[in-house]
Amino acid sequence: PSATPISSPNLGTLKDKRVQNSTEFDKADSLRAAVFQNWLEKKRVFLLELKRTEKKKAENLRNDTEKKEAVKREEAIASFEAWKKKKEREAKKLKEKKNLEELKKKKAAEQNEEKTEAAQKAYEKWKERKAEYLREQSRKQKQSERIRKKKEEELVAEKKRDSKSAVEKWNEKKEEYVKQKKAEKILERRKQEIQQAEKEEKNKKAMEEYERWLEKKERREQLVKRQKKLQAVHGDEAPSPWSPP
Repeated sequence: PSATPISSPNLGTLKDKRVQNSTEFDKADSLRAAVFQNWLEKKRVFLLELKRTEKKKAENLRNDTEKKEAVKREEAIASFEAWKKKKEREAKKLKEKKNLEELKKKKAAEQNEEKTEAAQKAYEKWKERKAEYLREQSRKQKQSERIRKKKEEELVAEKKRDSKSAVEKWNEKKEEYVKQKKAEKILERRKQEIQQAEKEEKNKKAMEEYERWLEKKERREQLVKRQKKLQAVHGDEAPSPWSPP
């Protein structure tokens, strides 16, 4: 239903208040909008600054990471070079040790060869002296046999020539036989003395040869001992190119 508008003496005042309140609300909204805009601007600036900070941190972190990786690479390279040098030194020491062992083996082989050669020469000399001794013995034995046969022939011839007195002849033969036996005994004793002298001479020469060989062997062993002592003192140090005799 329609209503009749009612006028009031205070209506104008109410309208004025509404207009005043609306103006104040607009001012408040404008102020709030300005504050909000200011807050948005500060937020945008803060976010930009935060983004730049994060970007700078990321860049610094990346640079630090790259520096650390570069340092690690340098350390790895330095470690590899040190390991390589160490291996080279070890290989050099191993090579020197191997050369020293080969030199020892070579010296030992040379010493063994010298010993074998000296022993062979001594044996050849002994063999030659023995052959000479046997030839001399054979010659003396043949000579003695010829003398004996000659005497027997002379005795037989003397028997045939002397037939006057069997007793005298027998006595003469007996005497001659005794003399012959004595001579043979003397000759045999002389032969034994010669054999004994030759045997003693042979033994003496053999002993001299053995003593010379033994003395040479002792000198070599003393040299080897001195070399071992020097090696024990100097360790893996390479031997001097000159060493005293």
